[in-house]
Amino acid sequence: MCFKKETLIKILPPIIGFGIGGALWGIILYLWRLIDYPLNFIALVMILFGGIGLGWDLKSIKKTLKATGFGIIGGIVGLIVAFFGIYHLPIIGSFIVFLYPSWLIDFSYLSGLGITEYWLNFTLAGFLIGLFFSFSYPKIWPITWRGGVGFGLAAIISPLFGNLLGNLFNSLFLSYLITFSLIGIIFSLFLVWGIEKNK
Repeated sequence: MCFKKETLIKILPPIIGFGIGGALWGIILYLWRLIDYPLNFIALVMILFGGIGLGWDLKSIKKTLKATGFGIIGGIVGLIVAFFGIYHLPIIGSFIVFLYPSWLIDFSYLSGLGITEYWLNFTLAGFLIGLFFSFSYPKIWPITWRGGVGFGLAAIISPLFGNLLGNLFNSLFLSYLITFSLIGIIFSLFLVWGIEKNK
């Protein structure tokens, strides 16, 4: 993705939308102590805010709402499908945890509590969310595969920073806030990348 001034202006609304939505997702998970499986319907908050930001470039309220609606439907479908892999996908994907520095795993709030080991679930949900978002654009595949890869990578990368800063300040709340904000931001960058490939 080429970060020219025009491109930066276009990617700011999705980054802000998904970032705020991700932060709210993390805050709700923290307040409700929903630790074991974070990829639940609360994630729709991120998709709602992110969808509005993503559809901002469509320059039409009707098209923005349509794109957001598709995204929410994709989120519902993606979260349900990903839930069916709640048992076997983490077994396949858990090897990623062993790549983490041992000091981070030993003291982490998230990497051993249902974030990183679910990266394949995130990937599957991301593919479906990206697919439904792509219905507002001419090409489906560029957004679809980037949605899956972006959401999966976000689930692997984000807890590293969230746990690091959360441990540094001894704050579980900060871990959740940073981790899920980053998940939203990374996901948004990949979706915007896919949209740019539609032009």
